[in-house]
Amino acid sequence: MLLFIAIFTGITAAAFVFSGALAPENAAVGGRIADLEGKAVVSAPGKGILRILSKVIEPLIKELSITRSLDRQLYQVGWAWTPGEFLTAAGLLALAAGAIGGLLFANPLIGLATFAVGGAVPFLQLKQRRAKVLKQLTEQLPDALMLVINGLRAGNSFLQALQIVSKQMSGAIAQEFATTVGEINWGLPVETALSNLSDRIGTLDIELVVAAMIIQRETGGNLSEILMNIHDTIRDRVRVAGEVQALTAQGRLSGIVLSALPGGIGVLFFIISPGYISGLFTDPRGHMLIGAGVCAQLLGIFFIRKLVNIKY
Repeated sequence: MLLFIAIFTGITAAAFVFSGALAPENAAVGGRIADLEGKAVVSAPGKGILRILSKVIEPLIKELSITRSLDRQLYQVGWAWTPGEFLTAAGLLALAAGAIGGLLFANPLIGLATFAVGGAVPFLQLKQRRAKVLKQLTEQLPDALMLVINGLRAGNSFLQALQIVSKQMSGAIAQEFATTVGEINWGLPVETALSNLSDRIGTLDIELVVAAMIIQRETGGNLSEILMNIHDTIRDRVRVAGEVQALTAQGRLSGIVLSALPGGIGVLFFIISPGYISGLFTDPRGHMLIGAGVCAQLLGIFFIRKLVNIKY
């Protein structure tokens, strides 16, 4: 009975965690607007329950610096969650995973390990989605800059050049520029709107572009020529990034294979001869070997990632 309850709780918590990713983008935008207007609108499955539970921890994390960073990351990936709701979902998933692991293997150490893995899954998914979105923004930025440059050279104003990007481009870059244009139209100073754009995206390339735009507005100069130089720099950075990805593909694939090999062999032995490998889970010395193996595996993954993560 306890095992059934733990499995049911785990599935429910996993649904909470992944409901934000499965919700449509308009639901995410609607949730943000509803939060600003003070309306209790459920934009994803389980959102209402998470909203209630998150009220307990939101006052505790409100002033923490990690809360603002987490809120920006949730905005970047388009999830209509507050940091409190996300942390609540991660905690539920961690508790469910820990309960399932502890009950299945009847070992507190395995339960603690599954607890940590369950709590890390939402953050890993958030990191993966954020990296995908930022990569798309970086790849779209040179084209967006070229539209701004051509618009300025054609005699359009700076605001009109930004509007061209919001109308001609698609995806996240169009939405961000449309938000900036909207802020300027509503009376926000151009410098402040550009700074907000840099804060929302948070990449080095967009910070360089925004800094050039703000300095040009203060000191003057040919903005189209300045942006053209930045465009060439960013385009070369994107090209080099693609070459680095191609050159390190073999190393990254080797890291994935070596990381999955011990677990795969363990599952294979468990299927072929359960009695042969059951000692690892029943004998205290087996627990020590599992712990040492996991630590060595994590250390190997760390060094492989350092080797293939080339700075450019």
